[in-house]
Amino acid sequence: MKREINRPESVPSTEKELTFRAIFFGVLIGLLLMALMMYLDAVLGLDTDVAPIASMIGVLLIPLFGGPTNRREVNVMQTCATATTFAAYSLTGNVAPLLMMGQELEILPTFILLFVADAMGICFVSILRDQYVYDQNLPFPGAVMCTTAMKQIGRTDNSSTKLLFGAILFSVVVSFLQNMEYIPSLADFTSLLPVEGMSLGILVMPLMLGMGYVLGSRNALCMLAACLIVCLIEGPIGTKQGWFANPAEDFYAGIQDFNLPVVIGMALFAALLPLCKQWRSLTAAFRIKTGKVANTDRDYSLKTPLILLLILSAVLIGFCSIYYHINPVVMIFCTLLSLFFAMIAVRVFAESGMSAGLPLNIFTIVIAYGLTQSAVFSMLIAFMSFNTFILAQDTMYDLKIGEMVQASPKKQLKSQFIGIFFGCVAGLALFYGIVSAFGFDGELFTYPFGNMYYAVATGLEDGVSSLFNPGRFALGGVLGVIFSIIGLPAGGIALAMYLAPRTIMGIALGGLIRLIVEKTKGHPFAEKMDNIATGLVIGDALVCVLMVIITMTSL
Repeated sequence: MKREINRPESVPSTEKELTFRAIFFGVLIGLLLMALMMYLDAVLGLDTDVAPIASMIGVLLIPLFGGPTNRREVNVMQTCATATTFAAYSLTGNVAPLLMMGQELEILPTFILLFVADAMGICFVSILRDQYVYDQNLPFPGAVMCTTAMKQIGRTDNSSTKLLFGAILFSVVVSFLQNMEYIPSLADFTSLLPVEGMSLGILVMPLMLGMGYVLGSRNALCMLAACLIVCLIEGPIGTKQGWFANPAEDFYAGIQDFNLPVVIGMALFAALLPLCKQWRSLTAAFRIKTGKVANTDRDYSLKTPLILLLILSAVLIGFCSIYYHINPVVMIFCTLLSLFFAMIAVRVFAESGMSAGLPLNIFTIVIAYGLTQSAVFSMLIAFMSFNTFILAQDTMYDLKIGEMVQASPKKQLKSQFIGIFFGCVAGLALFYGIVSAFGFDGELFTYPFGNMYYAVATGLEDGVSSLFNPGRFALGGVLGVIFSIIGLPAGGIALAMYLAPRTIMGIALGGLIRLIVEKTKGHPFAEKMDNIATGLVIGDALVCVLMVIITMTSL
């Protein structure tokens, strides 16, 4: 059957796109956001969605230098900015544990690993682009928010613009008051529940509500159901049976590790099944030699990223074998594993708007340790794998935005490669400066995720069976296949079984609000309210930036 490509509205093909100012501001904004993300990760163990911020800054900033802009140019800027931001994001989480283990920060080898792993992620998902961006079951909530911001360019009807900026202002005020603890952000009902092990809390923040609204009622309700099963059924049963510590007292004490094999199995098989169904279109795409392809707006041949991916993989495997003396067979397996995990990361993010980085990273450490019996090697392999699937996730996110605004995928990929080069250079310099100035014993830079991964890697000498249970992995695989066949968002459901329930509940609340709006006002009105949801996310993220500035200036 011939694939139909649906686009929201026509965009003139003569619009400028890959311009110097788009790349310049993309790199500049990306470096600022990278510093923010690195600070948040090293100090608080938090992150934020930077793509809507980058899009909004581009809409406001680019026209001030060189005249009016358009969605395609802003999209290239945003694509370059997010690639720059995430190019070295893993340093505070994955390299910090290596330094805690007594390893030295070697700049050139670390740069090689960063850049090659980043580039592999970009190349891999550029091969799978069509299989994801045209999948009607993937809502890509982050892409919707970015596109909503870009739609303000040249709009004659300013009602949507007023909604967007009004929501940003409201979100800034509410989020700031919550961060300053003048108003609560958490509604916790755990103490009212009758059975030991039950827990129930809702994070009521503009960011959560906005994400849930854009995600949609169906996906949000599926995640809500999974979260309630974990909190109200699995929690008390597991506590009574002694499978894990009481999650009502500390959710991170054991239930996350218990669910991890199920989560990975579910997400992995749910990501593989749709690709298996599309194997004919995927293999047929490689027979295209050059130029545009029928039934797709992809303007590059798949042979180029495929060849580049093979070269980069060979470089990574050879470098680690020669420089770090890691068994080449182990490196080949782990490289393939990182590509499988890239598919998981992309699909989960496309279904839920949330990253699967934490469970995937822990699972990689466990598997790599089982193969190498070395905490250092397991952390090093996880570092490379994390870069691959995070850049894969980011690239597919941007390619979806590009498809929605009719951008050139080829030009987007060029801006991605430019972004990761500058991001790797600047990110290493910034990380080196932080480590040199503050070390690992200070009160400010506590590296929450770095310490978590350090504990996992160094604690694996006691055995890996608790984190890699074949039975629970198989159960997750079966559930992932079933959910995928019947059309449920298995990746989002898997993430709802792992992340903090209060976060999932907050997102679900946003989805419930959308359901009410759809039932009372209709779908067209509900879609227009995406402007408000996007504004809530952008405003909350801007407050996050503000709080970082306040913290740094008060040191």
